[in-house]
Amino acid sequence: MTVQIFANINDLGRAAAELTARLSAAEASAARGIFTVAMSGGSLPKLIAPGLLAANIDWSSWRVFFADERCVPLDHPDSNYRLALELLFGPANVPAGHIFPINPALSPAAAADDYQTKLRQVFGDALPRFDLILLGMGEDGHTASLFPGHLLLSETTRNVAPIFNSPKPPPERITLTLPVLNAARHVAFVAAGAGKADVLPQVLAPGSALPAGLVQPASGQLTWFVDEAAARRLG
Repeated sequence: MTVQIFANINDLGRAAAELTARLSAAEASAARGIFTVAMSGGSLPKLIAPGLLAANIDWSSWRVFFADERCVPLDHPDSNYRLALELLFGPANVPAGHIFPINPALSPAAAADDYQTKLRQVFGDALPRFDLILLGMGEDGHTASLFPGHLLLSETTRNVAPIFNSPKPPPERITLTLPVLNAARHVAFVAAGAGKADVLPQVLAPGSALPAGLVQPASGQLTWFVDEAAARRLG
C-alpha cells in the first residue's frame, strides 16, 4: 500500500488522473487490448476529470463500470452515471457502448443480477479483475455502497449485490462486493477534506474492520491519494 499526501485537492486530482492515464495506456497496450475501470461517484469524477481530459488517452479502449450506483433514473441528480457522463465521459466522447450503467427500471435485486450479466460481457464467467477501481471514502469509512457493520461485508458469492437500507440516501443501491474490489490489478482511493481526518487512521490501521480498510487487493496495488486536511491525524 502506498499513501500519497498532497497540499491541496487540485494536486491530488492531477496525481490520481496521471495514474489513471498511465494505467490506461499500459493495460490497453497489453494482450487484452482494453482498459477496464470501475469508479465511484461523489467528488471523485470532479477531481480527476480535468487531468484526464487534458491527457492523451485512447478512450476507445475504455470499458467503464460503476463501483456502486443509486437505484434512480440515469438522468437523476443522484445518479453516479449522470455525474461521470457530464464531467468526463461525455466530453471525452467515450463510446456509449463502452459505458455500462445500471438498468434503473428494475428492482434493486434484479438490477444487481442484470449488472452481473453486464460484467460477464467483458470478463466472462470468471471473477472480474478490473485494471483499475477508483474509490472514494465516506466520513464513516464506507466505500462504494459497503457500509460499516453491514451484512454485505461478509458477501463472498455475489459479484454485485443490492442494498435496500443504505445509511445514506437514497436507500436502494447496487454495489460491487469486496471479492471484486480485492481482485483488481490496481485500486486507487481518493480522500480529501478535514471530514475524513478522524477515520483515515482507523481505515489505514492493520486489521481495520471498516469497509475501506477491508479493500486489500490480493495480488494488486493499492494507492491512497489524500490531501493534507484528510491526513492531518496520520502519524
